[in-house]
Amino acid sequence: MHVCLSNSSPEWIGTYEINNSCNQEECCCVAEQAIITKASDTEILVTANVAGVPCREQLNGSTTVAVLFPIPQDKNGYQITMNFLGTDNRFTLSADSQYIANVNLQYPKCSGMAQRVSSNWLGTFNMDDSCNQNECCCLSGQATINKLGDTQFLMAVPVAGEPCQTQLNGSTSIEILLPFPQDKHGFQITTDFFGALHRFTLTYDNQYIAHANLQYPTCSGTGQRTDGGKSTGSLISSTSIFILINAFLFQMLRM
Repeated sequence: MHVCLSNSSPEWIGTYEINNSCNQEECCCVAEQAIITKASDTEILVTANVAGVPCREQLNGSTTVAVLFPIPQDKNGYQITMNFLGTDNRFTLSADSQYIANVNLQYPKCSGMAQRVSSNWLGTFNMDDSCNQNECCCLSGQATINKLGDTQFLMAVPVAGEPCQTQLNGSTSIEILLPFPQDKHGFQITTDFFGALHRFTLTYDNQYIAHANLQYPTCSGTGQRTDGGKSTGSLISSTSIFILINAFLFQMLRM
């Protein structure tokens, strides 16, 4: 398995959104989101949320799991069968590495599907008023993020707060260079401005940006997208996704 995505190699590494086809009344289901990372040259680590009535007994009330998988070898690296949460499961990656079908071989009702999610930072976000303007020069109003070259984004955003007069010589807006995200599979950026370290985290639906001032937490805030932009995968219609998922699961059950 290769960490870098290619057209001819399986790419398991990434962040996935889980559908709700697993029966939570009868099963301890992988739910909401799963993150797959490379643990070593021979293993991958699956970290996921779980939900369902049996989870309390199986996992002592835990709502997350972290399980090591050997790097898949079946079907040219696109499939692996192993014991997961106490039952035999088969995980199959689609040919384009965008979907993972999980078939519970003992309890089919406990099967599910995961779709890869990708980050989209470009767009317009409305900043909330949670930043303390009495103590901070706050990002305020409407923030716009555009691509600047091959390695950076440019965030243009108004500012408000008593310290702005000193920090920005009275300017009411600022432009912030953001490096292309490398953390959290492209969903997090850490950078320095206003003399402090800041972390921007994009939600997996690409609708919110959490801005955390790591040195002065009261100077943090949140931006909500106003332009409706989502990840590339989200642009596919829900009907098309439904048809694709059902066809894919049908093929996996036949293998």
